[in-house]
Amino acid sequence: VTFAIDYGITNPSLSNNATKFSLGGTVPYGDVLFSAQLMGQNAPQLQDADHKLLPSIHHFIYDSHFYVSDPNATPVLEFDITMFMNGMGWVWNTQCSHRDGNWDTWSIVSNRWEPSGVPCKSVQGWNHVVIQMERMSDNSLHFQSIALNGTTYPVDITYPVGKANANWWGVTANYQMDGNSPQVESSTYLDNFSVTYW
Repeated sequence: VTFAIDYGITNPSLSNNATKFSLGGTVPYGDVLFSAQLMGQNAPQLQDADHKLLPSIHHFIYDSHFYVSDPNATPVLEFDITMFMNGMGWVWNTQCSHRDGNWDTWSIVSNRWEPSGVPCKSVQGWNHVVIQMERMSDNSLHFQSIALNGTTYPVDITYPVGKANANWWGVTANYQMDGNSPQVESSTYLDNFSVTYW
């Protein structure tokens, strides 16, 4: 699998500062996970050295525009937030499957993707996704809703918290591209990306 990230893309772009993600190679259905450390021990800005920030966080919103040139070349796009602290791990993984036109959530219980019942009908060109998720008072993880191109769908799926390395402390935002059977070289773009937390 080959991959690349290019910053500062002006075309296509909504803000004049998009990021290009490229995937290629020779492995059928190859994929690559692009990850950014937002908080914690390896984060460039919010390191939370006194370990007070992460325990206070219960809500996340993943908000981004994404550009698809050819849905057949990128049959699955994944949008994630993960959080790790005190030996626990929250994995709010969601994927838009262009193969069957549905959103899936990652189940820590069955260790596989589960259909959410929410349709994912992205268009060629720019799309806008907003995913809301929460850490509940009992530490279970809750997928609240997914909005795509202005239509919000309730998800309301809950999974128990998972286990993690006791030394892990942080929050990451992820974006993954999955290739197709012939692994056609393809690119997608993200713009106006943000993560909101409280």
